[in-house]
Amino acid sequence: MPRFARLFEAAADTLNAYYQAIADNSLDSIMSLWIDEEFATCICADGTHLHGLEHIRAGLAKQLEANAVTIEPLDIRVYDSLGTVVYAIAEAHQPANPVDTPRMIFTTYVMVHERGEWRIAHIHASEMPMETAGQFAVKMRHGQGPLH
Repeated sequence: MPRFARLFEAAADTLNAYYQAIADNSLDSIMSLWIDEEFATCICADGTHLHGLEHIRAGLAKQLEANAVTIEPLDIRVYDSLGTVVYAIAEAHQPANPVDTPRMIFTTYVMVHERGEWRIAHIHASEMPMETAGQFAVKMRHGQGPLH
């Protein structure tokens, strides 16, 4: 069983590398984490649907240019099976410009094990409604966690 534990920890390494690449505003680093297949998809928090690596690259380039952010995962749920890991995460997106308002985002990452490495196959992000974000923040401040 320890072999599988390490296998799934490696998926977390890919997720952490994604967060770092976003913080570094490095499109090449972000794209190096995606599966090498045209079925890759990304649904952005603004509702934009990106299908295929070329469209994902172009869409993320636009977003990085317009809105540099740092992502802080606040609550992480992990669902894993052999060959696939799904992360359901409540995230705080902190803009690089301090005058811009931070956003709370629900993001699902689907990762697949490909040729010995974990790669992103799909991302689905949705902005939290203001009321939900406020309730989430209050629960986190009181140490209750988001689901209590």
